Amino acid sequence: MNTADGTPMILLLAAGEGARFGGIKQLAPLDGEPMVRRSARQALACGVPVRVLLGAHADAVAPVLADLPLEVQVHPDWSRGMGDSLAAGVRAVQARHPHTGGVLVTLADQPRIGPRLLPALLQAHARTPDRIIATALDGRAGPPALFPRDDFAALAALTGAHGARALLQREAARVTLLDPRDHDADLLDIDTPADLARATCPPAGTTDRP
Repeated sequence: MNTADGTPMILLLAAGEGARFGGIKQLAPLDGEPMVRRSARQALACGVPVRVLLGAHADAVAPVLADLPLEVQVHPDWSRGMGDSLAAGVRAVQARHPHTGGVLVTLADQPRIGPRLLPALLQAHARTPDRIIATALDGRAGPPALFPRDDFAALAALTGAHGARALLQREAARVTLLDPRDHDADLLDIDTPADLARATCPPAGTTDRP
């Protein structure tokens, strides 16, 4: 899909090592498919361009995405942390899609967000394109979050382990928060095998299927 008309795109972060998981977390099976593929399909269902950022285990993870209509980027410095990976992804978006109107940052290890939350973020951006649209996490702004292009420079300058949390705090006055419960979204982060076991049943009200 062309982003010359200002269409936002989705940046799916899947670069982490997943050390607490004890294996290749991106390939952990959920509903019969690798977790990263499930998250990528949920992003593609939104009808906007999708870019997946890989890092750790990229050689093993990339093949499960090969048949999907998306862009895959491998970040060799993934070990520097989420902030560094997010910055690399945004810089690539800037270079490859200079006219995109925003970037919706979502995480591969939140595969139970369901079919409604990402479209809701995109719809809110269409109504208020100058605002940051984020998800409320325990009363704080967090991912998935959609940043307009005015924030690309700040995102592209991130470093270290932390993602966009500081930016969200600094720009709190222009952040719109969506309650995930209003969109039947389960924001469980799958960091351990126990988390994966908890994710085996979808949240009530979702209609997502593999």
